[in-house]
Amino acid sequence: MITQLLIGLAALAASVAVHGAFMQAAIAFFRHVEAGHRSGFEKWALTAGVVLWFFLSICVICWGWSMLLIYLGAIEGLEEALYFSTVTFTTLGYGDVVLGTDWRLLGAFMAGNGTIIVGWTTAMVFVAVRQIYDGMDE
Repeated sequence: MITQLLIGLAALAASVAVHGAFMQAAIAFFRHVEAGHRSGFEKWALTAGVVLWFFLSICVICWGWSMLLIYLGAIEGLEEALYFSTVTFTTLGYGDVVLGTDWRLLGAFMAGNGTIIVGWTTAMVFVAVRQIYDGMDE
């Protein structure tokens, strides 16, 4: 159990670092984007870009969890590991693929990690959208 907890904490810390790096890149981008009048298409494109950027971060994190599960021997095969990671990270949790008792606590860490990252992403998208639309005449 202690091994699962330590590995889960390390994976959670790694995912926070990855998402933090994506966040820092987004912040750096928006520091260089001048405020001012934008067309509707430009606003849409910036908003879509931010959403896709953070979705990419979530994909990278799910791939990381998948690689960890394969490395530990908790799940065999990339497709099954990626499926489990994505379904668990998003807390959809179909339950058709489950971890054995040796690693099942990692599933709980993954779901908690997903909840935190998705909430963080929502906050960042909100901030970005405010930046994109701030001061615009609507």
